[in-house]
Amino acid sequence: MKEQENTPKPETPKVKAQSEVEQIMKAQPKPEEPKKENTEANEEQEKQQNKFITFILDLGLNLLIVFGLVYVIQTFIASPFKVFGPSMCNTLNFIEEECHQGYGEYIIVNKLVYKNFFGWSLTEPTRGDIVVFHPPHTDKDFFIKRIIGIPGDTIKLIDGKVFLFNDEYETGYELPEDYLNKENSDNTIPSTNRVTTFEVPDGKFFLMGDNRSHSTDSRSCFRDAFQGGCRGEEGYFLNSSNIEGRAWVVLWPFELIRMIDRADYFK
Repeated sequence: MKEQENTPKPETPKVKAQSEVEQIMKAQPKPEEPKKENTEANEEQEKQQNKFITFILDLGLNLLIVFGLVYVIQTFIASPFKVFGPSMCNTLNFIEEECHQGYGEYIIVNKLVYKNFFGWSLTEPTRGDIVVFHPPHTDKDFFIKRIIGIPGDTIKLIDGKVFLFNDEYETGYELPEDYLNKENSDNTIPSTNRVTTFEVPDGKFFLMGDNRSHSTDSRSCFRDAFQGGCRGEEGYFLNSSNIEGRAWVVLWPFELIRMIDRADYFK
């Protein structure tokens, strides 16, 4: 009986299995925790990306506003225009004591002054105004001339001079054109069709360049000889809707910066 008591009891397989699992678990490496430095670097990179995206969106919004303002200003208020050719000499494009044949003075055109807002405008085009417009036969080109006759006027070219006839001046009134140079003073001749009398209809205007001997204007229906000149009486006159605006100020060349005044024929 004593010998049986000293005989060791066999180990329980369950305990041994549990011990082996614990050893295996201890032997396996623990998963590394993410380094703090890498986390901070990722956060900083994300902040920089967000700043860049915000900058791009802000820049795009500002550009959109700028372009929108430019469009509104040029469409409704004022726009640049580069004068071409000698037709308005010596008033415009007279540079270094001679008429410029190509592109010359850079001017600003006031569009707001004639703009029609629901039947109301600041002013109407009138005699003596220098205006930029599309000629009647095309909307691709721009001309610049001076308004001589308004609706209801009759303009007559007599002995090289310009006379105005209307209800106020039934016997005629010679327009004092001090802006004409020596070559053109008292030398306003008709076009090749020899028409000398122009009755301006409602809603239309009669225009001529200040350099009369080198101007394609109402006298020739805004067409030069190569374009066949006048092709009908209506071609002598310009619709008010064709007028873009009034010549306002010369911006370039810098030494010639000035306001562009309208002629006052009734001082």
